[in-house]
Order: sequence, then C-alpha cells, then structure tokens
Amino acid sequence: MPPLLDLPNEILHHIVGYLALESDMNLLARTNRHLHSSINPFLYRFNALHRQMSALLWAANHGIAGTAQHSVNASGGVSSNVQLGIFYDALSIAVHAGHTSIAKALLLQEGIDPNFHYQSVDPDVQYQSEEDRFWVTFLARAAQAGHVDMVALLLSTKGINPNLGDSMGRPPIAYAGFSSQGAVVTLLLAAPGVDLNWKDQHGRTPLSWTVSFGSEATVSQFLSRQDIDVNAAILTDDLFQKGWTALMFAANRGYVKNVELLLNTPYINVNHQCPRGEMALYWAVQAGSEAIVKLLLAKGAYPDPRDSHNLSPLIQAALDGHLSIMKLLYEAGADLNTTTGTGCTALILASDEGYTAIVAFLLDTGKVDLAVQGEEDKRNALSLAAERGHREIVDLLLKQDGQGFPNARDYRGRSPLSYATEHGDLETIKMLIQNTSVIDTRETDAHGQTLLSYAARHNNPEILNLLVSGTKSTR
Repeated sequence: MPPLLDLPNEILHHIVGYLALESDMNLLARTNRHLHSSINPFLYRFNALHRQMSALLWAANHGIAGTAQHSVNASGGVSSNVQLGIFYDALSIAVHAGHTSIAKALLLQEGIDPNFHYQSVDPDVQYQSEEDRFWVTFLARAAQAGHVDMVALLLSTKGINPNLGDSMGRPPIAYAGFSSQGAVVTLLLAAPGVDLNWKDQHGRTPLSWTVSFGSEATVSQFLSRQDIDVNAAILTDDLFQKGWTALMFAANRGYVKNVELLLNTPYINVNHQCPRGEMALYWAVQAGSEAIVKLLLAKGAYPDPRDSHNLSPLIQAALDGHLSIMKLLYEAGADLNTTTGTGCTALILASDEGYTAIVAFLLDTGKVDLAVQGEEDKRNALSLAAERGHREIVDLLLKQDGQGFPNARDYRGRSPLSYATEHGDLETIKMLIQNTSVIDTRETDAHGQTLLSYAARHNNPEILNLLVSGTKSTR
C-alpha cells in the first residue's frame, strides 16, 4: 500500500470525506504542507456546501482576510438565495467591524448589491408588517461606526446610493453627524452625489439630527458649507415637532454651543414659528437654559410670542420655576400680565406651584394684577397659594396693596380661607382670618359646605376656635 502522501488528491479527498467532523478534517490538513495544500481547498468547499460557510462568517468577524478569500473562492460565487444571504451576513459583519479588505472581496462578487439592507424584526411584537420593520444600509452603518476606509470603499463601489441610509429616510451623512464621526463627515461632504440637505421621511435634515446628538465640531463642519439650509423645518407632525428647525432642536436639548454656532450662521431665522406657535426661545425656556435665552434675545428673538395655547415664554418660566430666565424676559419687554388660554397669569401659576422667589419678584415689579382670576375656575393667586399651604406666598400676597383680594370668591363661591380651612393649614388660616373682612362660618358654597364643615374634617379644636372667634357676620 503506498504511503498517504503519495496518494492522488482525488483519493485523499475521498478519504477526508469519510471523516465525520470538520475539525478532524482540519487536523489532517495541518499535518504537513503537502496535505494542507491538497486538503484545504476540499475543506473550504465542504464548509461552503455543508456548514453554511461558517468559515466566511468567522473570518469576517475576526478580520482574517485570507480565510475569507479562501471561503469565497470555494463557494463558487453566489449561486442561490441562501448563499446570497450568507454573503450579506458576512458583509454586514465586516462592515460593522471595519474589516475593509474582507468587505471589498465580498462587494466584488456578482449579485452583491452595495445598497442592500436588512429589515430587523422586534421580537416583542408577534405580528409586524413590512412597514414597521427598521433597516439600515451598509454605508450608514459604516458612517455611524466611524470606519473611514470602509465608507470610502462603499462610496467607490459601483451602484452605491450615497443618500440611502435607513427606513426612515435618514442618509449616511446624518448617521455620521449624530454619531460625531468628523472624519466620515468630511469624506461624505466631499463625495459626489451626497445631498447635505437631504430630508428624511419627516423632512428632518442631517444638520437637525447633528445639532441634537452630535458634537460641536461636527456641527461646525456642516455649518462651514455655504449651501447648508439652516432654516429647514420638519414637514410632518412626528412627535409633535412639525415645523421645528435645527435651532429649535438645539435649544430644546439645551446645547448652548450648538445654538451659538447656529446663531452665527448667516440668514438664521431666530423667530421661526412652528404651526403650534412655538419658537426656539420657548424651548430654551423649557430646557431651563439661561445661557441660550440670553443668546436668542441678543440675536433679536421676540421676547413675548404666543403659542396655540396662548402660552408665552414668560408663562413657561413661571410654570417651571426659572426665576433668572423670567427676569431676562421681563427686561427684554415681556408682559407680566399675559394670560394662558385659561386666563392664568404668571403670578397665579407661580403661586400655585409654590415658587416663592418668583412671586416675590413679580410683586416687586409693581406691575402685576393681583385681582386676575382664571377664566374657568375664577380663582386668584391667593386662593391657590392658600389651598396648597404655601405660607410664604400667602404672606407676600396679603402684604400687597389690596391685600391680595382675600375676600374674592371663585365659581364655587369659595374664598381663600375656605380652601385653607379644608386643607387644615393652621398658620395660613390665621393669616387669612386677620385679613378677611367678612367671615361667615355658616355661608355655604356650591357643594353645600361651610367653613365649619371643612374644619370639622380635621378634628382640630384650634381651627374651630379660630373660625368661631374670628367670625364677622353681617347678621
């Protein structure tokens, strides 16, 4: 019997075919150079036919270009949909890992579409339509990962669409922007066919995405282009953001430097108003960014706009407790007595929320109207502060000329003292009794309740005694 090494390759391959495990075949191939050169091609072919090209997937993941090329050569090219799927799996792995040489070998195969994309299915959703599946192209993945050489390879590939990124319509340059991949942004900005102002399915541009999530340096790259559309607005009402511009997104996120960069751009519209009436200033106030509010006002932002609910930035500052921002808006000319759609002023809202410093500031201006009552409930600032037990605010309001209107009644016929009594705050009750001109413990409100019936809920004799001793009845 001739030695194993003297056997023809056909017989060697036949012998190898009897080995049950691929690992055993590999061990035999590694015995010496002769067996390796004879058996290795057979091993790769076996892997391609019977192991779903696991060698290719392993090589793509680990960046072993030689193994990947051997596997591709042994496959004989794309000959079935199953094999095509494996090639795309390997290409996806290589792109994500940044293994450019492997990706290049795969892209050269006939039938490989550089614009191919996967549709991912949410495992928590049992039935999912094609429209609900999210996909991303190879170019967008490479851009997001910052693989410059991979992006360059894909851009040079025949048939590539440089603006095709994902199922939302976001282009690869948007991925590079919001991932702060400056080198990739530079490459894409210089690439033929890349649309800097490409709008996704909601009308949002790469700049809009970048100012929301990207770095200052990346934002600067976009703004360095003269053809950038800084005022492009969202076209749909996705997440209630129809009409939002890049400036509004940056202000909403509280990104001071990005706002500053945008404001230094020619033709920026600082007073752009979306269909809901909101401007960048409104979102800067909501974000609580005093610095951005200053920048916007210095650039000429109107200090007193109204949205569709008649909310102004100053009203928003009162709701959120931003005293320093309120002062800026007031100094810029905002109206302190502007009301919401329900008739509430900044004073009413701040009194309700318990923002003592804001109430003190508003009162110190001498320009707020203490008599204002909400259009729906007819409650004034003192009524709400008394109900909430905000003692310092009650004290501030009672010390004003007109004493904060302690005798005012709301639409239920209830006074501030009525609310304070219901909630049992003894100190507030004392202050109100001292400043209320008429106290009738038997007077009923719209619910048929009296001061005494409210007081009885707390089983506190001191409250009852205060009310009885302080009664000033006209009968």
